[in-house]
Amino acid sequence: MDLAQIGIEIRNKRVQTGLLQEHLANFAGLSRVTINQLENGTLKDLGFAKLKAVMDVIGMDVATVQPAALKSALAVAALSVSTSYRDLLSPDMLSQMLRSGDAPKRYQPHLMALLDETPLPVVVKAVAEAATPEVPAKKIMKNLSRWAVEWKTCRAVW
Repeated sequence: MDLAQIGIEIRNKRVQTGLLQEHLANFAGLSRVTINQLENGTLKDLGFAKLKAVMDVIGMDVATVQPAALKSALAVAALSVSTSYRDLLSPDMLSQMLRSGDAPKRYQPHLMALLDETPLPVVVKAVAEAATPEVPAKKIMKNLSRWAVEWKTCRAVW
């Protein structure tokens, strides 16, 4: 959910509770213009503390919502890193490699694409999906870091 969508929800809740923009602004310690821009989706940025103050006034909670578009990051990652290669990497194979830290030579280019080109939110979610009680996400991240150093990948975050 982005700030514009949150603004729409805030407007709906504000109207439902019978508050004017001016009231909400005063109660939250902001200007009416800021509330107006928030509700109309024209506000570029609003810090967390200010957003939380607005939401607290009208009884809304800040909750983490997983984007619906990304149901299986392992599937997305496996498909995207297999695009340029003859050998396809399945989500199960990717999961196993992430957990074990073993990368068969023929799949190293796929894994390098994962490290260098795959969007980081997809990588992080794929790591979480691959993790098990026996092989926690922290261990998988260490495997990724080791591969990045070993293969001299371009992305500096590893």
